[in-house]
Amino acid sequence: MQTEKFELVPVSETLYIPLAARAAETNRDNPVITDRKSAEIISRIDTGGKITDGGNVSTHGIIARMKVIDDEVKKILEKCPDAVIINLGAGLDTRISRIDNGFLKWYDLDLPEVISVRRLFFNENERIRFISKSVLDPEWVNEVDITEGPEIIIIAEGLLMYFPEEDVVRILELLSGHFAKAHMFFDVIHSFFVNKKISSTFLWGIDNAGDIEKLSPRVKLTESWSTGDLLKNRQSLFFRIFNILPSTRNRSQILHIQFND
Repeated sequence: MQTEKFELVPVSETLYIPLAARAAETNRDNPVITDRKSAEIISRIDTGGKITDGGNVSTHGIIARMKVIDDEVKKILEKCPDAVIINLGAGLDTRISRIDNGFLKWYDLDLPEVISVRRLFFNENERIRFISKSVLDPEWVNEVDITEGPEIIIIAEGLLMYFPEEDVVRILELLSGHFAKAHMFFDVIHSFFVNKKISSTFLWGIDNAGDIEKLSPRVKLTESWSTGDLLKNRQSLFFRIFNILPSTRNRSQILHIQFND
């Protein structure tokens, strides 16, 4: 099979790490999830010179957040199968291939150069649409059809930590102002890891899940999960011991928030 080569802006290259993690998970014995689409995509990309392994801790967080968000979104879809799902910073995310029920409407949002790569592996149709804009461009919300009034689910996986807090506030204000009562699922890092070069440089984090409500009066925390408490059978003894520390246990958290009217 022919290998495609891509030239992406540096931040966009972070999409390779979760893609490779999902593909590797698929090939494990007793995988948490099976994601053949990720395995297919990674086999077709020349990743030479690109970082594809964020390390054991990063991989644990990626798989944990993926499992939590998949499961929580599926719960909503069981009650509202025609929900509108907005996937912010879509990159080469493959969730649509894992949870598509044939009824939902799906929007993938990312920078134009990333969407152009996404088009090589995913197709638009009457239910799945691409939006080639920055999440900071307020005009993108007008491309989402919510006229039928279904449940709205917003996913921002592996995205917000790359923005400074003032931009995170802008994003939350835009979303809450346009998609009242929407559910939103996303991950956050502990503030200890801000501006420390791990696999990537993070610009924003919070210590406790409840701190997210301080960023906007329209934000209500519904539930949170600490990755240090997830998939414990995958954690080394070293990290299980260090998970006693809040900054380690909460090094990455998955949040479910809803927007007030």
